[in-house]
Amino acid sequence: MAEPLRATFFTLKKRERAVLLPATLTMLVLVGLIIAAFVALNWTFLSQAFEMIREAEGQLGEEEGATFAFGFLGFMASVFLCLIPIYLVLAAYEAACLRWMIRGEAPGVFGITFNNDTWRVYGVYWCWLIAQFAVSMVIGILMLPITFMMMAEVAAVSSDPGSAAWWSLQARMQGLSLLQYIPLAYLGIRLGPAAATSVARNRFSFFDAWVVTRGRFWALFGSFALLWVLVTVAIVVLVGGAYAYLFADLVIAAIQSPTSDHTEAVRAAFDRVLTPQGFAIVAGAYLVYFLVIAIYMLMAYGVNARAALAALEEGKISVHAGDD
Repeated sequence: MAEPLRATFFTLKKRERAVLLPATLTMLVLVGLIIAAFVALNWTFLSQAFEMIREAEGQLGEEEGATFAFGFLGFMASVFLCLIPIYLVLAAYEAACLRWMIRGEAPGVFGITFNNDTWRVYGVYWCWLIAQFAVSMVIGILMLPITFMMMAEVAAVSSDPGSAAWWSLQARMQGLSLLQYIPLAYLGIRLGPAAATSVARNRFSFFDAWVVTRGRFWALFGSFALLWVLVTVAIVVLVGGAYAYLFADLVIAAIQSPTSDHTEAVRAAFDRVLTPQGFAIVAGAYLVYFLVIAIYMLMAYGVNARAALAALEEGKISVHAGDD
């Protein structure tokens, strides 16, 4: 029988020197610089969009609309381009954390360096992207017959939005859309240590993570479930409090009278947001959110690193003897 994993708080294990905290701060600084560059490059479009929201303009002229549309396309293209360096930094950061927790090595700046470990982790990201796309596509195909069977009901309640039947239908449709997350959650646990396994074996080993998690599914599920609960509570309390302050009047109005026109309440809420104090609250909420997510990522890396180390100790996987 395998020994107890005890992986939930493996990240917090006392080590000979501090690497994880300065590596996390370095990652946050690098991501912050990338986002700042992104905002600077798109400042003209963002200013125009904020001005439109603030003034609540209903329609744009033909020339203004075309300019805004081209600006939006350029903005979306820059979003995808911005994700490339961000994910490279995240791959370097994850590799640094895993390398320190598994091998006790910290080359570069607190372990952050673009070596082979980084590119292996980056390759794992692409595998996850492909896996998520494949699962979503399969679930979408399986959902088609169910969707067609519900079309008559959709047509029947579409003329009465806000009715009990309409809300019931929306709840069921949203529930069905969540089915894709069941296989994704299972695969996320079974193949979750793919990056850690690649670092531990010193070679790209995405599918070897299946061997690492064999007989460990429920232990790993319990660790991640506890982390998910803690993160959810932190975000709801810390970030939710900020948005509750900004949008409380709008939410109360929508609950009290869901079918009424809430244009004035929406405008009042955005007027509150588009002030120096509102911007400060939103910026602070996002900062807290990213800090909570960064802590979760670090804790999750520890869970996966512990699973990979246990697999090494049990002989499930072995270190590749080739060059790094």
